[in-house]
Amino acid sequence: MFYDLIIRNARLEDGDMPVDIGMKDGNILVIGTIASGGPEHSGQTEIDAGNKLVIPGFVNSHTHLDKADLLSRMRPDQFGGTLDENRRLIREFKENYTIPGMKERAGNVVREMVRQGTTAIRTQVDIDLTAKLLPLTAICELKEEYDGIVDMEICAFPQEGVLKPGTRELLEEALTPTDHRLKGGADLLGGLPLVEKTGEEQKRHINILFEIAKKHDRGLEVQIDESNDPEDFMLPYLAQKTIEEGYEGRVSATHCISLSKVCDETARETIEKVKEAGINIIVTPSCNLITNFPDRQGFRPYNSITRVKDLVENGINVAMGTDNIRDIFYPLGNGSMIREMHVLATTTRMSGIEDIAHLLSIASLNGARIMGLDYGVVIGRRADLLVTNSATKRGVISGQEIIPYVVKNGRVVSQSQLTVESLHA
Repeated sequence: MFYDLIIRNARLEDGDMPVDIGMKDGNILVIGTIASGGPEHSGQTEIDAGNKLVIPGFVNSHTHLDKADLLSRMRPDQFGGTLDENRRLIREFKENYTIPGMKERAGNVVREMVRQGTTAIRTQVDIDLTAKLLPLTAICELKEEYDGIVDMEICAFPQEGVLKPGTRELLEEALTPTDHRLKGGADLLGGLPLVEKTGEEQKRHINILFEIAKKHDRGLEVQIDESNDPEDFMLPYLAQKTIEEGYEGRVSATHCISLSKVCDETARETIEKVKEAGINIIVTPSCNLITNFPDRQGFRPYNSITRVKDLVENGINVAMGTDNIRDIFYPLGNGSMIREMHVLATTTRMSGIEDIAHLLSIASLNGARIMGLDYGVVIGRRADLLVTNSATKRGVISGQEIIPYVVKNGRVVSQSQLTVESLHA
């Protein structure tokens, strides 16, 4: 048998005996012992994992490629604003957007992500009256150019809300484009209720999202309850609306930070409703923690992360993304999912043996489930794999953010080695 790629001496779990993994036509064909040598293996590509873990590729379930690396265009006095101030600032930048400029910035970040083990990305792309469909055009082109290197799913994101006249039409055009430059358009619809002024308007925002999604038969990802304020708490309404609309299993809720601020009884009831609705929860640890809200009486201006451990323990599918990368909303970040796992583990005190396994699933398998990708180091599944630097799962998270080999569809798409020799070269 001639394989497209063989990974030798791979550990699949902590303490397991090493095995070989044979891949062909983009899938995992064999896990076990694969004979070496012989003319039938001539020219075959092989990797030696060196008894280190081989795991499924990382899935960045929530990022913003159209805004990525705007840091390079910002002045020093533009850093550190509140969420509302940053939303005003992004409008100014959008007035000068160009397709080549967006593709250059986003492409740089995509390559960073791939080098660090990301094999699939769901990106939000702003659709609003300021930039209209220009960001979508740029990211659709980028998606096509990086086909075979990283899977990319595009979410049409109404950064400025959905209640303004003309916004709904733009969103519908994004989902079912008539302009050939938009390729297939956006894959699903996003939302941001918090941008609306009142609680009733936030509910209208959610209602409109369901109307559009159902009309075009698209999934939903709603950025919700971004503040650490129990009064900003729309997750129960989103869950109930999901059930009423028969959209169970087709909705993801990102952030959900206010769930950490409400009382335990309210949180328990909400988590039960989220589970009934089949809603996925997506966390973005670093960006969640840095988001700055104005001071309010009786409200400390710090942010938090949702109740990840409670959600996982109740069988909710929890995934993870980097969110913004070096832009107005988050001026740090390098696209590393290992870094995000480390932040999540630290802030939620997920340090036990089972916690570490959950963290790796949150960064990979759970996001793949949301995107409909058949991930896992299992025969018959997609050969999107990472050869790591560690023989243990804990070591993957606590070690260097280096992935020696990134394999996409059974083909090596990135190779990185950090050794003492290379540091002194």
